[in-house]
Amino acid sequence: MLLLFAIFCLCVSSFINQSCSLLIKDKQSVSEKKQQKADKRASAEYEKAREQHYKNQSKAAKKMMKRTGKQASDFNKPMRRKGFNKTKCY
Repeated sequence: MLLLFAIFCLCVSSFINQSCSLLIKDKQSVSEKKQQKADKRASAEYEKAREQHYKNQSKAAKKMMKRTGKQASDFNKPMRRKGFNKTKCY
C-alpha cells in the first residue's frame, strides 16, 4: 500500500512540474510576439504614409510614377544570351 502511494505521489508531482512549465511563457516567445506586433504596426504605418504620399501628388506626377514602375519592371528582368544557350547573364 505504501509503495502504491509513493508511485502515485511521484506521478502526480511529475505531472504538476510539467503543467507548470507549460503554463509559464518563456522570454523568447514573448519577445517574438512583441516583435511581430511591432513589425505589423510599422508596416501599417509605412503603407499609410505611402498612400498619403501618392494622394498628395499631381496627376502628371502620378502618371510619371506609373510609367516609371512599368519601365522598372522591364529593366529588372534578367538579360538572356542570344543563341541556343538560354542561360541568364547576371
